[in-house]
Amino acid sequence: MHEINDTECIRMILRGEKAYFGFLVKKYEDKAYSLCYKILRDKEEARDSAQDAFIKAYEALPGFRLDSQFSTWFYRIIYNTCLSKIRKDRLDTGYEPDDAVWNKSGNDNEAIRNLDQEDMREMLSKAYGVLNPDEVFLVEQFYREECSIEELCIMTGLSQSNVKVKLFRARQKMHGQIKSVLKEEIHIWQTK
Repeated sequence: MHEINDTECIRMILRGEKAYFGFLVKKYEDKAYSLCYKILRDKEEARDSAQDAFIKAYEALPGFRLDSQFSTWFYRIIYNTCLSKIRKDRLDTGYEPDDAVWNKSGNDNEAIRNLDQEDMREMLSKAYGVLNPDEVFLVEQFYREECSIEELCIMTGLSQSNVKVKLFRARQKMHGQIKSVLKEEIHIWQTK
């Protein structure tokens, strides 16, 4: 099979050449798993949900609009599959901010600049930990994948204002978590 774009591949699948779906799986499997893992935070559930998302995409291909981007359409399927899994399992992903975290004292930017790569990864991991699954998805797609607000609206079915509010709140939560961790680190360092 030669290298073809998503639209050509989908046309071939819709003509009955189902083996071309393997091309889409190979192209998107790592991204699908990564998104599922970031939302679900469990390797097995992420694997299962990624596989479910591919099955749902395959079954829904006849309804796919060829003038749309497959990736945007597929990421929406992943997003909805993961949220359905969470609802089904009734996971508690709530967040209650600590008022002390929002204290504006100190120079956060200077402390963040002094972190090494390992500390930065750990800090970001902790910051992601305070986000709800839908916020993780939005942050990941907006900042890492550089999706536009419009693309996020298509993927999630949310309005533009709702996407912007969720991104803003996610940034606030992450900022609060990072400040909290930095305060702990500074306190430990000062007591040595």
